[in-house]
Formats: sequence, structure tokens, C-alpha cells
Amino acid sequence: MATMAQTRDRPEIRFHDEISSEWERLHQSRTFKARTAAMFDLLGNADLNGQRWLDAGCGTGTLSRLLAACGCNVTGVDASSEMIAAARDRPADGPPADRLAFRQIPTIAILPFADRSFDGVLCASVLEYVPDVAQCLAQIHRVLRPGGLLLVSIPNRGSLLRQGYKLAHAASSRVSSRPLFRYLAFSKFDTTPPVMQGLLRQHGLTMLDVSFGGSPLPPALDRRPAVGTLINILARRDD
Repeated sequence: MATMAQTRDRPEIRFHDEISSEWERLHQSRTFKARTAAMFDLLGNADLNGQRWLDAGCGTGTLSRLLAACGCNVTGVDASSEMIAAARDRPADGPPADRLAFRQIPTIAILPFADRSFDGVLCASVLEYVPDVAQCLAQIHRVLRPGGLLLVSIPNRGSLLRQGYKLAHAASSRVSSRPLFRYLAFSKFDTTPPVMQGLLRQHGLTMLDVSFGGSPLPPALDRRPAVGTLINILARRDD
């Protein structure tokens, strides 16, 4: 089992500690707002009022608050102590505070919650950083109730833009200690919808819908499979 000391030794966690003060500002940018919209659009008109959701890898809690504004009771967890501190310190200018709880945990590969605890799990741009994606999906399945929803975003292997980012990161890493697209030093896992569909199925989850997004380009381009840097997936625990 991962400990907090081991968490501090993980470079991807230290990286997210470092960028925590910028994270909320990034989420207010046009690009981040567009990627959030593309992801949440998959929920359609679903009535989430009164549901209990887990935000697995919540960062500073921006998306947790969006879920809470839909009437959910949200528990946000993250391995970054600085992200959790920022989430807790944010002024209560949105959903009622009693709908939100934030907690630092060592890893989402070991979720400290009972079986079937949640009606939904949100996992936005997190699985790319974990060492064992399958273990995380197994844990998400475990804490979801039957029929519960998983809303997840993950890097798009087929994105020509992401491929370009990788090349720029590799080239700039040779000449600078602060290369372009620094997150790519830690963002290792990317996939395709068919591969992800199979991985979800192996863990008792059925893919319901998929979309693309995440780039700074206009939506007409951003939401194309060859462009959007993220795959957004809505899945369901069926058993």
C-alpha cells in the first residue's frame, strides 16, 4: 500500500504540487473551459441531484464544484497535498460547503471507501499519470454502485496535435531544464477508444458514449478524433 512518504517521492505528484497555485487560473482559460464542456456534455440532461460522486484526482476542486452545482454530494481526493490545500482554501462562493469534502490520499489505485459507495465517479486527466491504470479502474468499479456512471478523460493516442506536443517536448528537453509541455515528462498513458472500451469491459464497465476535446483549437476542429488531445468517455457499471 502506498504511504504519504512514498507519495512525496513520486515526481508526478511533486510536479502537481508545484503547479497547484496556477491550476485554478488554467481552468478559467478558454481552452480548459472548452475541454470541461466537451466532457460534461456527455452527461446530457442526467439528473444528478442528491447523488454521491467521487472526483478521483480532483486537483483544486474545480470540477468537484461543477458537480456539486448539479446537486451532487462530492468527495474529491488527490495525491497532491498542495492541490488539496488549494481546494479546501477556495472561498465558498459556489455550491454549499456541506456538499463538498476534500481529502488527500496516496493513490487512486487504493480508494479508502466501501464497496458501492458512489453513484458516479469523475476521473479527469488523471489515469495518464498513474503507474497501473487497470488497478485504478478496478477500484473505480468497486466503489461504484451497480448502474453508477464513470466520466473519464484520458489522452488521445490518435491526436496529431498531442504527437506534435511530444516531439516539441522531446526536442526542448535536450536544451532546457524547463522544456515545453512539461507535463509530458509524467503523462505516460494514452489510448484509443477501442482499446479503452476493451479495458473498461475487463473491469465491469460498459462504454456509453465518447467524444474528443482538449486542444486550444475551435470546437469544430477540437472535437475531431485526429485533433482533440483528450478522449472523453461516459461508462456505466452494469452488474
